[in-house]
Amino acid sequence: MRRLRTITAGATGVVLGLGLVLAGATTATAATEGHWGVFTATGKAGAYTGEVALPGFPTTTWTSTSRQAQVIGGTTTGQGPSTPPGAVYGDSRGNSYLNLRPAADRPDASGAARTTYTFAGGTPGAGGWSFVLGDIDADQATIAATLADGSPASVAQLGYQGSYNSCSTVSPGGWSCPRDPGGVPAGQDVPTWDAATGVLRGNAGAVDTAGATAWFTPTASLATLTIAFQQRSGAPVYQTWFANRTSSLSGTATLDGAALPDALVTVTAPNGSVVTTTTDAQGRWSVPALTQADGYRVSVATPDNATVQTAPGPVSLRVDVTGADTAFVTPPGTVAVDGTVVDTAGTPVADVPVVVRDATDGTVLAEVTTDGDGAWTAVGLPAGSAIVASVVGGTPVAATTGADGAPTVVLAPIVVQAPLATISGRVTLDGAAPSASTVELVQAGRVVATTTTAPDGSYDFRVLPGTYTVRTTEPVVGATGSTEVTVTATGSGTATADFPFATPVPSTTSQAGSVSYRGGAPVAGATVTARPVEAGSGTVVVVTTAADGSYDLTGLTPLTDYRLTVTGAETTSVTTGATGAATARVDFVLPLPTVDQPGTVTDADGRPAAGVPVVATPTAGDPVSTTTATDGTFTLPGLQSATEYDVAAGTGATAGAAQRVTTAAVGATPVPLALRLRAAAVTPGPVTPAPTPGAGPTAPSGVGSATPRGPLALTGAEVAPTAIAAGALVLIGAAVLTARAARTRRRVGAGRG
Repeated sequence: MRRLRTITAGATGVVLGLGLVLAGATTATAATEGHWGVFTATGKAGAYTGEVALPGFPTTTWTSTSRQAQVIGGTTTGQGPSTPPGAVYGDSRGNSYLNLRPAADRPDASGAARTTYTFAGGTPGAGGWSFVLGDIDADQATIAATLADGSPASVAQLGYQGSYNSCSTVSPGGWSCPRDPGGVPAGQDVPTWDAATGVLRGNAGAVDTAGATAWFTPTASLATLTIAFQQRSGAPVYQTWFANRTSSLSGTATLDGAALPDALVTVTAPNGSVVTTTTDAQGRWSVPALTQADGYRVSVATPDNATVQTAPGPVSLRVDVTGADTAFVTPPGTVAVDGTVVDTAGTPVADVPVVVRDATDGTVLAEVTTDGDGAWTAVGLPAGSAIVASVVGGTPVAATTGADGAPTVVLAPIVVQAPLATISGRVTLDGAAPSASTVELVQAGRVVATTTTAPDGSYDFRVLPGTYTVRTTEPVVGATGSTEVTVTATGSGTATADFPFATPVPSTTSQAGSVSYRGGAPVAGATVTARPVEAGSGTVVVVTTAADGSYDLTGLTPLTDYRLTVTGAETTSVTTGATGAATARVDFVLPLPTVDQPGTVTDADGRPAAGVPVVATPTAGDPVSTTTATDGTFTLPGLQSATEYDVAAGTGATAGAAQRVTTAAVGATPVPLALRLRAAAVTPGPVTPAPTPGAGPTAPSGVGSATPRGPLALTGAEVAPTAIAAGALVLIGAAVLTARAARTRRRVGAGRG
């Protein structure tokens, strides 16, 4: 027959001891899996604090005297799947870790930074979780701890597992490390462990390398863990990871062989921390993520008039455990009755005490409390007996229990006449409703009602006036916000308990500056890159400059050494501040950009001139020269943009006139030049005039003289035809003179005769 849980009064353990999700019982269980811790950090140099969140792990806080503490996202540096802890807990990539420096760079204890982790209630027990220390090379770490009872832990109880190198060169799937100093391949360095002193020491030369790591799995429950980190050389930093493996624990509760719904289940860890949940309608319960350990204990609240028939013993939780069952029985001849409590409007009322008495003599037979649906069940009642069920401020309801083995008697609703209160609210994550969350109502140390949020994140309880604690858990690991709210519900009033959670946003800083050319012209669209000096110690940020050449590198990791680079300019190193924007700008000045000037050179007749030198001379600076190709073309490389040049082609008498040109601006298309050479001068050979007819061997000085006169001026006429014509005229003239002389002699002779 149907049975109902009865939640016994008294204080029960709070889920916060284990930091688990306070989910109601479900049929689903989480598989065994590994997790890496989520770190937070606040504070300033010498006084840092923070938390480490792991599913199913105690609330963990830390303090540090380090001069610099950084939470690193782990996207580039981590423990790959082939490293020893990666093989146990999975790849840590994408999970955060903590970077810490010494208090001061002094190679002795006076410069050491002490970081102490405190585990609420102590860690669960032996095994199940580990811590990893990385980049132990030019430094050393002294490790100590205290046990859950406050006594010092032995070095052996720290559970040193071994040293290794996490670089991908030796751990497939690991991070890509730079080469060690001296060109030594990465992945060679490992730290050494002193089992007598608890000192993890870097390499003998105190040389800054990459990937030197060790890991530990404590063998006892720890209350605190302290790491004293000191410098041996340089400016070292070390890394810390936390990891655990969780398994689910589940079972079923029954009463007389039937499911026992809404029963309070308490799971106690080996360190004494507890987590609670309730059974579902089928009597099933599950805690989805508990850190693996031996010695978990399970107890289920015993219903009235029932006794435990079977119960689970200590549970070794190294894999998922599903059979932690509890069975209750009632004495023979007893029965149960069901009922509900509602207000005058018929709305179910939660957390109302119901008293069941014998109708004849008033003996109290059972005391139960309504659940979140206003339902109640009393078990172990005598069969076939007259009873009365009542609540304060309500009308009693009488009934007769059924016979042993008969169907359960269902009583009429008990109507509460007293004013009722409403407790309502909403669970949100970054202002929006997360997936369904479980909300519990606690009074006097016990869970009196449980509900699940609606799709919009809202919930409500109808209760009697009083003071209650409403609690839930963060919807995602690491979310910030309160998980408990105490409210006082008054008659006919509404008390509000909202749970506004926020996803943690890592604090960042920014660095502003500009990029310009010499002379002050801004450079738009230039790429500015901020890269951590130490790989993996911060976020890489890349931006481009605006139209005025300005840039703003936002999202930088605080207190981190960065290198800022712009192509064409010298690298600048900066150390980011703790918060906000950098006070000093970083401005880059680039040399003026250059352009190429094309053109052609032709000779005086317009034909391409090959092999002709072309020179571009600026008003200030060095000239640039080149030579024309076979087709007369040329390109003057590396000229300053938007600058005047005189460009000339050729040498000597054929050199063309220089052209003044202003080169194109960067990005513009230059206009080709057209240069022309001068015509070359022609030098004629010697000219010999024709001899004069009748002249003797030596011609008289003057006309017809053969004495050289030097070269003729270049007129464009040919010399040979002119000389021939002149000679012909001279011969004709001589012939005329000879003929006239002959006639004269004949006339003289005739007169004498």
